[in-house]
Formats: sequence, C-alpha cells, structure tokens
Amino acid sequence: MKAALRIIMLEDSPTDAEIIQRYLIKKKPDLQFCLVTNRTAFQRELNHFKPDLILADNALPQFNGSEALQLVQESALDIPFILVTGSMTDEFAAHIIKSGADDYILKDRLNRLPDAIEAALRKRKTEKEKLDVIQKLVQSEEKYRSLLESAPDAMVIVNNDGIIELINTQTENMFGYSGHEIIGKPVGILLPDRYKKPKGLNRFESREIMRLGEAFELSGKKKNGEEFPVEMRLSPLKTAEGPLVTAAIRDISERRKAEKALKEMEQEILNQKIQEQKKITRAIIRAQEKERNRIGQELHDNVNQILVGTKLYLELARKDDLKVKELIKYSISLIQRSINEIRILSTKNVTPLKDVNLKELLQMLVDGLNKSSGIKADFVYAVTSQPLDDDLKLNIYRIIQEQINNIVKHSNAKNAGIQVKPEGDHILISITDDGKGFDVNKKRKGIGISNMINRVESFNGKVQMDSSAGNGCKVLVLLPY
Repeated sequence: MKAALRIIMLEDSPTDAEIIQRYLIKKKPDLQFCLVTNRTAFQRELNHFKPDLILADNALPQFNGSEALQLVQESALDIPFILVTGSMTDEFAAHIIKSGADDYILKDRLNRLPDAIEAALRKRKTEKEKLDVIQKLVQSEEKYRSLLESAPDAMVIVNNDGIIELINTQTENMFGYSGHEIIGKPVGILLPDRYKKPKGLNRFESREIMRLGEAFELSGKKKNGEEFPVEMRLSPLKTAEGPLVTAAIRDISERRKAEKALKEMEQEILNQKIQEQKKITRAIIRAQEKERNRIGQELHDNVNQILVGTKLYLELARKDDLKVKELIKYSISLIQRSINEIRILSTKNVTPLKDVNLKELLQMLVDGLNKSSGIKADFVYAVTSQPLDDDLKLNIYRIIQEQINNIVKHSNAKNAGIQVKPEGDHILISITDDGKGFDVNKKRKGIGISNMINRVESFNGKVQMDSSAGNGCKVLVLLPY
C-alpha cells in the first residue's frame, strides 16, 4: 500500500486550513496533514513529522513564509515548498521563487494547487534520480569526470572541510591552474582573501554568499592574482565518503562589460538630453533678454516720449483760473512720476547684449539698492584676469538682480553683501542679507527662485541656499567659466 503524502501546513487561520485540506482531499484522498502556527512548532515538526511537502502562508503574526523557507534550507532538507497566501506583489513573488520556493498559489486560486503540488513532487523526484545517478558516478571517478567535462561551466567539487576534491578542464582554463596544483588545496585558492574562512565553501564569511542552490555573484582569483567577476551556484552532493559541495562557476566578465557599456550609453544619452535642455533654456534666457530690451526701449522711446510731450502741452495750457492751475499742476506731477517710473523700469530692463560691462551693471544695482531701499549693501567684484562671455555676464547679472529684488521685497534686511570672485575655474557668487529669513524648502517653489535656479543650471552651475527664521539668507552660486 502506497504511503500517504505527509504535508506540513503553516497556517494561522483554521478556516483557511480546513478549506485547503478539503479541497486537496477531494483531488487526492491519501493525504496526511500537520497544522502548525508558529516557528517553534514548525521547527519541531520538520524533524518529527518528516513531511513530504510544505504549504506555507506568508503572513503569520510573528513568522512568515520566507522565514519558513530559510529554516528548511538551513536544515538541508530537500522538501518541496509552496507558498499559499491571500495576496502578494509581483516583486515578492519573484523574490520567493528566486529564494528557492517551488511555487506560490493565491488562496482565491486553489484550483492551481494540485497541479503545483504534482509539479513540485515530480521535480524533486527527477532531481533525486539525477542525484542518485551522480552519486553512483562518484564511485567511478573516470565516469564522473566525464560528466564534469561535459558541463559548460567550471566545476569544482569541495568536501565539507573546504578541500578541493575534483575539477574539470574548464576550471583549469578559467583560473590558470593545472589539476595537480589545486586538487587537495583549500578552495580559498580560487577566491580573494576577503571571502575566506577555513570550514568549506558553503561556510565562507561573506555577504555575497547565498544559500545552496541559489546563483550569486562574487569575485574569483586567477593563479596570477587577477580578480574577475563570476557567477556561482552551489549544490549539495551526498556520497559514501560523506557530503560534498559542487560549485558551478561561470566567468561573467563579458556580461559585466556589456552591462557597464549599456549604463555608460544610457548615461551618455541622459547627458545629451540634459545638455540639449540646457541649450534650450539658455536660448530662452537669451530671448528673454532681447524681449526685456525691446520692452525697455519701447517704454523709453514711445510711451515716455508721449508722456513728456503731454507734460509740455499741459505746462503751456496753464490759465489764470486757480482751480485749473491746480488741476494742471497735479496732472503734471502725476505725469512726472510716470516718467520717472518708466525711466527706472526701462533702465532695469535694458541691458547691453554685447560688450557687457558686468562690474558697472552690478554697481548700478547695488547703488540703486543703497539709495532706494535703505539697505546698506557692500559690493566686491574680484574677477580681473579671466574674460567672461556676454551670455555668462548677463546671466550673472540677472541672478544677482533676482536675489536683490527678493531681499528688497521680502527680507526686512538692514545689511546685504554681494561678492563676485574667481574660484578655480569657476565664478563664485555670494549674496547675503541679515533679514528675517525663511523656510528654504517652501521658498524654492517660488517663481523668482525657480527662475534663478534654472539660470544657474543652464550654465552647468550649482546653487546653494541657506536660510532659517531670524538668521537672514545666504545664496552661493558656482558657475564654470
């Protein structure tokens, strides 16, 4: 009589466990279940119940399916493991399969469970048959060597003490050793010193070393000392002489080169896109400067002239009537104020697009700040030797102008400082004030500061803004020549 299939169920819901059991018994009556709900019971029944299959939920209060799978692997038990859970993400599903689980089944799709169980059992049976074949071949080294030689990867057989027992030709070619040079030697001869520990390959002290049966990447070391990237997969091997570990090793240097080349190409494309965007931004800034100039000239040449002419006519039209005189006088004062405002506005907007005298323009800004706002501003311009192109000069001017406007409008500062000086192959701009300060994270969302940051980045520069309530503000801008 065929023995019943013994199944450990890791499940904290009695209802779910009963549903799963009833569903499986309908399909296959010869089943024996052992229900556990925690780590202690699970560990105990692994030894006592001796299961043929494990069905594990993934979400127990203090224990989960991933931990259960790890316990099975650490126990060196070759038992099919299927996760049966209510829900899971695609990422976790991929992770649990990669970690060694045979399959995963959602509780609302139990119709898949019998087939999954059959597939897992069939897989184990096939693997056991292969293992039996290999174990028999081990008794005959020549036959086993033929098997190793047929493998596409470097194959290394290591005993539990970490001593190399057998290798194939691929191993000799990959590492540069002949067989007699490394057989009988510690397996650490094939690895950099940082991986070594004297108790066998499966016990190497390294965060890269994973569980048996799982592929992982680390570095190999050739006879000449050269390190190179490898992918390794460890498999247990039972023999009459005791347990062994088979290491299948693959040189992944070309893969790494291809991955590096791909990353470099992606980065190059990204850099090109960034540079194109910066070119567009600089073109926009240039267009803005032209438009500023046009508007300023229009204000000065047209609107301002009309207002000046109107003022002259009003002055000529004065009569003896006191009320008319007062009205004309008031109108003239309003027109004069408008003329003054237009002159100021046109002066701010109109900047030379060629042969820019940056120091002079900045000095005008600082003088205006001192005269109109009551803020005492110190100005230092120390760029003397290295010539700056006009686009860079205008950009520096607009950056400083923007921050000065911010200081006047928002800071309540009494003192300010503007410095422009060379810093290696860069221009360092420093703008400080002793005002009320602000929350930098919130303020960076404003249009003015966003425009300033865009100007800096369009010239491959960097900007740092430090401020807090009551401590003023410091803006540092670094622009390459």
